[in-house]
Order: sequence, then C-alpha cells, then structure tokens
Amino acid sequence: MIRSIGFIGYGNMGSALATGLHKESPETAFIVQEPDTAKASCAVNDCGARVNLPVPEFCEASDIILVALKPQLLRKVLGVYAPYTKGKKIISIAAGTPISLFTELLSTDQVIRFMPNIAARVGKALTALSCAEKVTADFRGEALYLAGCAGNTVELPESSMAAFTGLCGSGIAYVFAFLHALALGGTGEGIPYSTSLEIALGTLEGAVGLVREGDEHPVSLLSKVISPGGTTIQGVAALEEGGFTASVMDAIGRAASRARELE
Repeated sequence: MIRSIGFIGYGNMGSALATGLHKESPETAFIVQEPDTAKASCAVNDCGARVNLPVPEFCEASDIILVALKPQLLRKVLGVYAPYTKGKKIISIAAGTPISLFTELLSTDQVIRFMPNIAARVGKALTALSCAEKVTADFRGEALYLAGCAGNTVELPESSMAAFTGLCGSGIAYVFAFLHALALGGTGEGIPYSTSLEIALGTLEGAVGLVREGDEHPVSLLSKVISPGGTTIQGVAALEEGGFTASVMDAIGRAASRARELE
C-alpha cells in the first residue's frame, strides 16, 4: 500500500495516475502542487488531495513524490524542492528526462522513471518502468502497483525508453490516425462517419482479441483473411503501394530518435 503520494504537477498524465490510484486505494493520501487553480480544484475533486502546501511540508508529507512536469520546467521547479528531497522516493513521468537528472538534482538514489501514454485516462495504458540501480524492492513494488492502476506495465532498461516512446508513448497517436483513416474510407463508400468509426473500432478490437487470445503471429492471421483474387488482397496492395509498413516503421524510428535527442 502507498501511504501517501505527492504530485508536482497535475496535468493529463498526473491526474490519470492519481485517479487510478485513488480508485484502487482510497486510503492513500494525496498532496498536489499545481499553480493552475482549475487543475488544483480537479485534484481536490478527483482524489481529495491537499493542494499547494509549503514545499518543506509537501516533501515531509509525501512518502513518494511523483514529478509530472514538462521537461523544460524541471530544473527551475525542482531546484525549489531539492533541499528537502534527500533520500526521497521519486517517480518521474517527465518525457525525455534521464534518471540521472533526478538522482543528482534531488540527492536521492531512489528514482524510478515511468513512460505511460494517454490511455491511462481510461485505465488502459501500457506503462514502461525503469529503476535506478539502487532502488529498493519495496519501492519497486509500490511503483509497479501505481503503474498497474493505469493499465499494464513492462519493465525495461532505461536505454530502451526512447524506443518505447516511439512504439507506445507516441504510437497510440498512429492508431488514432489509422482509425480515422478507416472511418474516412467507410464514409467515402457511403457509410456515415460516426457509424464508420464504430465499425473501425469493432474491427480493431476484434483484431487485437485474435492476436491476444490466440497463438498465431499477425502475419499468419493476415494470410487467413487474404484469399486469392479477393477483396482483401486489393486493399493490402493499396496500403503497400502507399508505403504502409515502411511508413509505420519510419514513424516509430523518428519518434524514438527525437526522444533520444531530448535526453
């Protein structure tokens, strides 16, 4: 159980993790530092948080401190907290920011890095987790529990975080784009967009279900849908003429490269 957790920042990701944890562990105490009054009010409503305490009191009251800031704000904001964080347990969801920045700036070897995606809002995120070398087993367990409140988790070495960002953190946007494209295709063939989108969602959910619950590779399933001279082979050919596979691979590679640049 997490006795208390303090959030520095309460944006989309921070609020998603907070509400997920509150749902699973209502006895956990929440403390939120958020200058935006509307977001601070949301923290009170979402999880009964105490908001905007004096920095020393915030650090003292938080068993775990979760940093949910934009990378460009980190050094300025965390400099205010640094005198009070020696040895504290820190979780960062700041994109493109290595663990070493937190261990050095906040004088602690108890740092874990998260990379969730926007699906945390509905408890369906896959969150990557990387731990500093000296993180305790208890803290690791708490972090896994917190990440699990937003969906599923995968532990990766920090060196793989940029690749995960391209594949999952950014990759969910490619799925949105694909869903929209499918719906537009249906609309082009005379089905209203809203109905086309529902059909596209059902199609995607069915495909994911087949891959998850079966023991077949996606290519094996693809081959079962394609019949000689049929409709599907024409559609697949059109995708590949447009560079579908190469474009998706390139999108992941470019996003991962940018994530490495930010670090």
